[in-house]
Amino acid sequence: MTNATIRSVNWHVTMNCNYNCRFCFYKNMSGEFKDIEKGRQKLETLKAKGIEKINFAGGEPLLYKNLNQLLKMAKDIGFTVSIVTNAALLNEKNLREMSEYVDWVGISVDSVDEEIERQLGRGNGNHVEHVRKVCKLVHENGMKLKINSTITKINYSEDMKPFILSLAPDRWKVFQILHMKGQNDDALDLTLTSEEFNVFRSLNGGLMLNNGSYPTFESAEDMLNSYFIIGPDGNILLSKGNQRSTIPFESLENMELIDLVDEDKYLGRGGNYDWN
Repeated sequence: MTNATIRSVNWHVTMNCNYNCRFCFYKNMSGEFKDIEKGRQKLETLKAKGIEKINFAGGEPLLYKNLNQLLKMAKDIGFTVSIVTNAALLNEKNLREMSEYVDWVGISVDSVDEEIERQLGRGNGNHVEHVRKVCKLVHENGMKLKINSTITKINYSEDMKPFILSLAPDRWKVFQILHMKGQNDDALDLTLTSEEFNVFRSLNGGLMLNNGSYPTFESAEDMLNSYFIIGPDGNILLSKGNQRSTIPFESLENMELIDLVDEDKYLGRGGNYDWN
């Protein structure tokens, strides 16, 4: 029996990263996916379970040496293929190559202010400028663009609408900073109240994107247990009770995806959208 509701998966293929984002909830995780041949098996199992879209993430996925092989494999098997990256390693050459087997490029940028990004650990002061250039290249190469922004104590009162419009994304996902025990305990000074997150939502929520959609907002509570996630060891990563745990990938044989992911929360946060 295939699953009809949970149709997307995030696979964190490496936990290596070239940035040092303070709020990162994978900060103290390590490892990367080693066995590329097992990768095909895993992708075929996911396809059989009704997964349609796969998002390759990190860490920073572009640091993973087998990334292109996995991307091509996923495309060949018939997935909608997405990556989410801090964009630091993206350039004209690799975006042109990637455009043959990647449908969506997700780029993380949290503020239009270079100094705020530097304070957050997102680059060394030229992140915003680089993102502007890269987003243009994503469009030129015919891929869809998603922007991911994490909202914290130092950027929640920012009006990002003009900047986001200038990037012309097909999707903008806005996340409240999520505390994950043992991962980003040193970033508790950045955490937000619901009211503060709603300040950002009220400033930016009315923005209509090019395709007529509006930004998607995910509170810390919305995120927990609402994603189907594979970790760098190839096993399933859970996030119950603000804590990471894993179960073997093989457990999928005897489970449905709705046993692993809260179906209402997945649908409530817009987990299924028109990604084609």
